[in-house]
Amino acid sequence: MKMRPHRVWAVIQKEWAETARNRGIVWMMALIPAVIVLMVLGTDYGFVWAGQSGQDLKSVNMPVPPNLSHLPRHEALIIAMNEQFFFYLLLIPITLPVYIAAHSIIGEKETRTLEPLLASPVSTGELLLAKGFAAAAPAVVINWMAFSIVLGGVALIAPPAVLGYAVRDVWIIGMLLFSPLLALFSVMLGVLVSSRVNDPRTAQQISSVFVMPLILISLMVLMGKAFLTVPLVLAGAAVALAADILVLFLAIRVFQRETILTRWK
Repeated sequence: MKMRPHRVWAVIQKEWAETARNRGIVWMMALIPAVIVLMVLGTDYGFVWAGQSGQDLKSVNMPVPPNLSHLPRHEALIIAMNEQFFFYLLLIPITLPVYIAAHSIIGEKETRTLEPLLASPVSTGELLLAKGFAAAAPAVVINWMAFSIVLGGVALIAPPAVLGYAVRDVWIIGMLLFSPLLALFSVMLGVLVSSRVNDPRTAQQISSVFVMPLILISLMVLMGKAFLTVPLVLAGAAVALAADILVLFLAIRVFQRETILTRWK
């Protein structure tokens, strides 16, 4: 069936209008990025202050990668911490879209606005594209904004060496690639789960399980077991793209509008 952009855009506008009226989602879209940004910059400032005041940081029991051993300890610690914290920024495109996607299906069912939408001439492909873009785009933009604010803060409070590691190609490429890839995965997973359960909180809890691999990788980086490189980032992006295609295929197969209309009461 031919994709009709005006119908897709109409659904996107409807989704954004409903999201803006949901104060819980709006607060979460503001709170999660703000907490992560403040955590990164607050930690960096604390280590900078400790290093400049001459405090002995040898008592900080945290391994430093060998390639940072030439730097002052407080700078090496900041870089090592930032390597982990930047993974936390990638939680934004994972956590935010799934809340929006779950509400856009289950929430609409609860408010009895899903049935007219499913009964409209909008095709399933147009509907999923619109809902997916409406949920993913804000999270991607917010993530890029949060990363930019962090870089600006690091430039103001941290030594040049710390900023140099923060703006290297690994993280620039990583944020550009992983933000939309993870957001799409989160959205399609939200659609997939929401098509099978009737409670938005259940959909959000099931989807949150996929946050764990990202946290485990960040812990490996913090422990000095791994240090990111561009080839490693590109390989991870390829895996994420494959996962997106798989989840998108499953979401399209599972999202059967007639079944949803007749099964949900």
